[in-house]
Amino acid sequence: MALALLLAVTLIVGLFAAVALFAPNFAPSLAAGNPGATASASLSGATDGPTGSPVPASPSSSTPSASATPSPTKASPTAVDKITAIENKVFDLVNSERVKAGCGKLRNDSRLHRAARSYSALMAEKNFFSHTGPDGSSFVDRVVAAGYPRSAAAAENIAYGYADAAAVMKGWMNSPGHRANILNCDLKAIGVGLAYRKSSPYWTQDFGRQ
Repeated sequence: MALALLLAVTLIVGLFAAVALFAPNFAPSLAAGNPGATASASLSGATDGPTGSPVPASPSSSTPSASATPSPTKASPTAVDKITAIENKVFDLVNSERVKAGCGKLRNDSRLHRAARSYSALMAEKNFFSHTGPDGSSFVDRVVAAGYPRSAAAAENIAYGYADAAAVMKGWMNSPGHRANILNCDLKAIGVGLAYRKSSPYWTQDFGRQ
């Protein structure tokens, strides 16, 4: 009886020792199976910018110290500013051609400009090319809608695909009908509009007698 009890105690002690010895090998790796830890590792040194996109931490994006002197910066022109500059270049080229032909310079009318810009944007958005709008409107209807007098509405030139102001002016000047509008000495005002469909430019010139 005593021998049997001794054997039982020895067996129990040996079992506990075996469990203690092999238990660490059965424990799962928490770090390897934790998606949060993996994500933190892949975004190490990053912060969320205003749009929620990760912004890598670097000397250029780190917060400067209070004693650092910021470099002066100049705001880059917006897309609208660049388009306006191109429209103004067309305006200058028109007047240059008119001066060479002995005509007076046109003035840049804000109402005609608004009508021309809007129509170029509409052609670009709807992917069409015509003097007649999708609603059946004529250029007269469009300049009147922009506040220009109906009785003073004169003509319209349109074009698309020309890369810049010089190219579209060359195209218009090589076309008898468009050239006649540009060099009509009876006209007094113009509005130039430019818009893009992807990288393809759409151009409009609206002319007035007032």
